[in-house]
Amino acid sequence: MAAPEPLRPRLCRLVRGEHGYGFHLHGEKGRRGQFIRRVEPGSPAEAAALRAGDRLVEVNGVNVEGETHHQVVQRIKAVEGQTQLLVVDKETDEELRRRQLTCTEEMAQRGLPPAHDPWEPKPDWTHAGSLGSEAGQKDVNGSPRELRPRLCHLRKGPQGYGFNLHSDKSRPGQYIRSVDPGSPAAHSGLRAQDRLIEVNGQNVEGLRHAEVVASIKAREDEARLLVVDPETDEHFKRLQVTPTEEHVEGPLPSPVTNGTSPAQDGSTWKRDPFQESGLHLSPTAAEAKEKARATRVNKRAPQMDWNRKREIFSNF
Repeated sequence: MAAPEPLRPRLCRLVRGEHGYGFHLHGEKGRRGQFIRRVEPGSPAEAAALRAGDRLVEVNGVNVEGETHHQVVQRIKAVEGQTQLLVVDKETDEELRRRQLTCTEEMAQRGLPPAHDPWEPKPDWTHAGSLGSEAGQKDVNGSPRELRPRLCHLRKGPQGYGFNLHSDKSRPGQYIRSVDPGSPAAHSGLRAQDRLIEVNGQNVEGLRHAEVVASIKAREDEARLLVVDPETDEHFKRLQVTPTEEHVEGPLPSPVTNGTSPAQDGSTWKRDPFQESGLHLSPTAAEAKEKARATRVNKRAPQMDWNRKREIFSNF
C-alpha cells in the first residue's frame, strides 16, 4: 500500500485560458475565509492542482484570510493573465490549526515542520491560542477558543522584517496590511489584518503613523509587537479593555454579570457611581455634564496627521 501523501499547503500557479481560470470562489456562512467551490474539468485551475474544498490563504504572495470576498476577487484580477494561489485542503488546514502554525509559502515547498523545528514559530514569540479567527472556534480539546492578543518577536532578516504597516482613514489605529511569505514577520505569527497595540512594550494606539514607524525602527534588528486579530480586537473593545502583554498568557477580563462592562481609562478603572450602588439615582446637572464630556473624550479617535499622506504606508 502506498504511503499517504504528507500534509502541506499547495502553491497553485494559474495561467488564464480562453474561458478564464476555471474555478468558482465562495464564502461559507459560519466559516471564515474563501473556499474553492468548484474546479472546471480541463481548466487551468485543474491543471494547477486546485481542488474543490480548498481554503484560500494567499493571492500572489499576500495573505487574504481576513479579507472580504470582493477584496479577494480584486486581488486575483489585479495581475492580468495569471495568478498564484496558496491553498490548503481540509486535512492540512485542521493540522495547521491543531499545531497553531501560520500557513506560509515555505511550507508548500518544504512541508510542515516537525515538532520543535527551529523554523516553527516559538511559543514565546506568538501565543499558542491565537490561530484561527472565528470567535466561536473550538480548540483541540473542543473548548471555545480564548480570544487573546499575540506577542510577536521579530528578528530582522536581509530583506527587513517582511511586513507592511498601514493606517486607514475610516478607523483609528495601525494595521498589518500584508506579510511576506517566509519572512521573519511570517515566522513570528504576524498576520494580515492584525491591529498593532504595543511596540517593544509601549502602547502605540494614540500615535501617528510616523511615530509608530519610528518606534519599530528604534531597535536596530529586532522588534516585539503586541497585536490582536479582528475578532480579538472586537472582543476587547466590547469589554472596553486595552489589551496588554499580561493578557497574552495571564488572566483575561470578563464581562460584569449585571449587564455593565468595566471602562478603562489609562490604568485607572472607573465605574458609574449611580450603577455601582445598584440604585438608579438622578445625577445633578453638573455631574451629568461631566459624564457627557467624559463620554465624548473616550469616543474621540486618536488624531492623525492626514497631511503627511506618504507616511500612511510603510514597509519593514
